[in-house]
Amino acid sequence: MFRGLKINSKEKATALVFLLIIFAMLAGILAHPVAIGVDFRDKYRANAIQNPTYEATARRAISALESAIDAGTPGRTDFLELYGLAQLAMDKKIVLDPNYGALYKTPYGQIAYAAGEAYTEKYLGSMYDLVNSLLFANIPFLYVQAPFKLPDAHSQLPPTVTDYSNANADKFIAELTSANIDCFDLRPLIFNSGMTQNELFFNTDHHWTIDAAFFATGQIVKKLNSDYGFDIDESLYDISNYDRKTYEKFFIGAMGRRVGRIYGGVDDFTLITPKFDTSLSLLEDGNTLYKGSFEDAVLKKELLDENAPLDTNRYAVYHGDNAELVFENNLVSKGKILIIKDSFGVPVYSFLSLGLHEVRAIDVRLFKGNVAEYAEKYKPDLVILMYNADCFYDLMFDFNMEN
Repeated sequence: MFRGLKINSKEKATALVFLLIIFAMLAGILAHPVAIGVDFRDKYRANAIQNPTYEATARRAISALESAIDAGTPGRTDFLELYGLAQLAMDKKIVLDPNYGALYKTPYGQIAYAAGEAYTEKYLGSMYDLVNSLLFANIPFLYVQAPFKLPDAHSQLPPTVTDYSNANADKFIAELTSANIDCFDLRPLIFNSGMTQNELFFNTDHHWTIDAAFFATGQIVKKLNSDYGFDIDESLYDISNYDRKTYEKFFIGAMGRRVGRIYGGVDDFTLITPKFDTSLSLLEDGNTLYKGSFEDAVLKKELLDENAPLDTNRYAVYHGDNAELVFENNLVSKGKILIIKDSFGVPVYSFLSLGLHEVRAIDVRLFKGNVAEYAEKYKPDLVILMYNADCFYDLMFDFNMEN
């Protein structure tokens, strides 16, 4: 009898300690309502969709609030690091994660996730509508396939896990090609470039490195010159004409932030800037105008602050997270391109701006206008849609054609 009472007392004490921890964390969260509110607002806006249902709005609000509270939890980083340390001590290659389902430590020491199988056929209608509208306006179109972090389905993942990113992209390209829509697949060029896996992609993030993005830009320039009548100076994309500055242990990407720096490590970050004279202007979302050299007009230098937290999104230093960007190059007299892009386009459109008179970049997750009408008013020499191989979801193919 007394043993039962003793055990019950231990259980009560454990429950009490647990409740005290929960209330202490709640008090910490409530102590910073403004910061959490701002984070909620930003996350809610970042995932905006056109004409949402009440259910979709509620789901988006709940997801944004959950993410903001999670990020604002006191001691979150310490708990995360302890969790990562435990996974590392057990030599775990799989870490369960509510955002990604699971994260994997690859043989290259990188953190990766597996993309699910996509029904790519559902996006053909919106692609056809866009391309046909452009062709009616005598504007050529090119789909550019950027890579996903994993070069094939199985080589870097546990044998029971399949990544469908490349299979999805293969199917989509085949479907577009059969409809006579021009495609340019960067994946074989990237993975056969001679760069290693760790040189191509950040260890802690899903994005390609700045070196890989620069290489890809050079390949796109060659394609534009050979197949679309552009006359871009290809020496502008010779790496010998650029400075490379590497900041060591400078960046923790999105997946690294999920597992902690003890488990996932910290990435170096290499900044590539031109040695030659440059003069550009950059209009951001129709409001803010930047002018000057490439470094002054394009780079968001605050993201290179060495005192900023390691989870600062250094990758966006080449100007990202905008609905519309308009680059004008004062030293180049011809060439106009519109790029519809995901985040892999961030360094690419910035580098392209060095060889063309005007480059416009829009992100349909944030851009609210009719993409075809926008292109018809702008009259570019070419429209490029460039997505990585894990972008097959509805929002990425909503071109607002009915607006």
